[in-house]
Amino acid sequence: MELLFRLLVAGFVIVAPSALFLGLWHGLHRLRDDRLVERLFDETDDAELSRGGRFVLTPTARRSRASGSVACAACGTPNPRGVRFCHDCLSKLDAA
Repeated sequence: MELLFRLLVAGFVIVAPSALFLGLWHGLHRLRDDRLVERLFDETDDAELSRGGRFVLTPTARRSRASGSVACAACGTPNPRGVRFCHDCLSKLDAA
């Protein structure tokens, strides 16, 4: 009985951090607001960014305004041009 309890505790200690991390990852993914980032990018001029402005972009958001986005064929989510997989459903995007 004590061995079973120890095995259960060991299993919990091994699995719990991974489960908590995945929960945090999915929660942060749901909080993401791509439209807000796109609006900030459109409202911030390139001169301000070159002067060392505080607006920081992620590598996928750092693209020209003219490039636009590509809609995923599977789920319809807009994705920046140049990415290979959909940010929402992870489906492979058609090369454009």
